[in-house]
Amino acid sequence: MTTLQALKDDNHISDEELHEITKFILNSFIVRGQYKNEAYVAKKESLISSFTEFIEQYLALHFTGTRERKLQLIKFISKLNMQKELLELASGATNLDDIKKAGKRLGKKSQSAFEGK
Repeated sequence: MTTLQALKDDNHISDEELHEITKFILNSFIVRGQYKNEAYVAKKESLISSFTEFIEQYLALHFTGTRERKLQLIKFISKLNMQKELLELASGATNLDDIKKAGKRLGKKSQSAFEGK
């Protein structure tokens, strides 16, 4: 066995490993209860933003294939953004300006949904 083959074998990612990591990541996005620690909220928001950015880059590279898969990823990005907004609400850090910005984003989303049809 060559060194390269040994490295490939040692670093093989199994379906089970990927599934477990995916569940772990998904659970880290879910907002549960109230959050008073601002550092924790900021880290959680950063994690969600980074994952959203990853999916957006994935879409930009056209790896998705079908239109249905692209739509599925876009809907998931929307859900991630909603988790960020729920996190802000749960932390009590939302002020009137944030609510206005969220309203404008939702308005733009609904407009773009109707424009595409």
